[in-house]
Amino acid sequence: MIKVLIVDDEPKLREGLRSFIDWESLGYTVVDTAANGNEALVKFEQYKPDLVLADIRMPGMNGLQLIQKLREIDTDLHILILSGYADFDYAKQAITHRADGYLLKPVDEDELISYLNKIKTEIQSEQVNEQWRNVTKVWTREALILSVLSEPKAEDEDATVLSKKAEELGLLWKHYQVLLISVQSQDETDTKTLTMLKRRLMEAFEDTGRGWVFYMHSQMGVLLKEPLLSVEREAIYKEIESLVIDTGDYFSVALGQKVSTFNEIGQSYSDARELIKLHFFLDNGMILCADSLSSAEHNNEDCVDINAHTFSDQIYYALDIGNQEVMKSLVHRAGQFLVSEGYNEMEIKRRFAEILTSIHGKVLKQSPELQSRSKEYADYLTEIYGVRTIRSLFEKINFFLLQMMNHLREGGKQREVKIMLDLINRNFGDNLKLETLSSVLNYNSAYLGKLFKNETGEYFNTYLDKVRMEKAKALLEEGFKVYQVAEKVGYTNVDYFHSKFRKYVGTSPSAYRKEVANA
Repeated sequence: MIKVLIVDDEPKLREGLRSFIDWESLGYTVVDTAANGNEALVKFEQYKPDLVLADIRMPGMNGLQLIQKLREIDTDLHILILSGYADFDYAKQAITHRADGYLLKPVDEDELISYLNKIKTEIQSEQVNEQWRNVTKVWTREALILSVLSEPKAEDEDATVLSKKAEELGLLWKHYQVLLISVQSQDETDTKTLTMLKRRLMEAFEDTGRGWVFYMHSQMGVLLKEPLLSVEREAIYKEIESLVIDTGDYFSVALGQKVSTFNEIGQSYSDARELIKLHFFLDNGMILCADSLSSAEHNNEDCVDINAHTFSDQIYYALDIGNQEVMKSLVHRAGQFLVSEGYNEMEIKRRFAEILTSIHGKVLKQSPELQSRSKEYADYLTEIYGVRTIRSLFEKINFFLLQMMNHLREGGKQREVKIMLDLINRNFGDNLKLETLSSVLNYNSAYLGKLFKNETGEYFNTYLDKVRMEKAKALLEEGFKVYQVAEKVGYTNVDYFHSKFRKYVGTSPSAYRKEVANA
């Protein structure tokens, strides 16, 4: 019997699917049901089903996330998606992850049976092929390599057998090293790219006697006969790039550690596979290797003690004054901070999207005419989620910010104090601090404060208070209430605003408001 696991957060639908289909007559048995993605993963490990029926929308872990995790566990698992009409686009995404199909709710019995019959035929064919492979024991070079990579490390008594088979197939060498290539195709259902890449790799490595090509877990690998020297890595990367470049697909290349025996190649493969998983953080247009990890750790050493909440303001002020270099530096520091804090790829992209949305909102307040370009900026934000490396993410963000910077001003250098005066007059309602501006302008805060005092005759905070009081007087004259004025000019505490107003104006805000009204 083919084992089935049903996953849906609606109890009635779970039990309905379990009961209204005569599973046994179709060659299936429902081993259990699950109410959410996390429960499904537990029961998948328990029952090892051949088929999973999963709802696309569930609390916590959604159907697409569940599919991705199941694919990491079992690449051959069969999956059927359940979805509502509103989830059709989402369901299409699931199909790109090799789901066997989707069923709209309410589930049509005949349609489900049709899928089950088709899947049953495929599973029976897979079982026959597997049995045939086990019976014939036809050892090719790729099959032998895959057998070592996919099975636990051989015991001592099996090592001799492996060595003998490796010798028979010309795979008994002094050293081994795995080069792994991962291609993210624009069309994940298209296998033509991988087929073409495998053929090209065979021409480049097998025909020249440099190694043997294998295909595993949707990735191409080369078992190298001679370990790569560090001086050779750039040339090999360029060579692989030339094989992939005309497809327009993104790729990463990783190099496992050197090993001395054939039955140890699994360790080299595991090293390369772990590096591939970190491509977003490590990929800089070169082969990923152990050196890449060391370099990444070194780059993150200076990222401690940085308050993530200050990045949005700092980047905005750098953009506002037209300081492109500081802006880029802040973006890079923000990214390094998020990496050092343990954020994953999607979380980093989401945090940057939030920062950019906040900055865009401030820019629109300053220049409402840019509202007409909001769709363009929204498209930039969408593109952020599609970048493949953190380096590309920085480039995309800097381009986004540069567009806003160019739209805001013609450019040109201004003296630092004039920049500060301009900022104060336009952003008096924000939580402006000398320390924030000093980091943007690349000055020591004490020096910048002294420079400001020499030029204006006022301390920074005193000047800011006076600007705020003038703005407050104007707002009171317009009829705003005292608490509204306090908030608009940057004071969250109304009592504190009262004391400041009395200090600089000589009367309370309420009294001033009445005087103006009676004048």
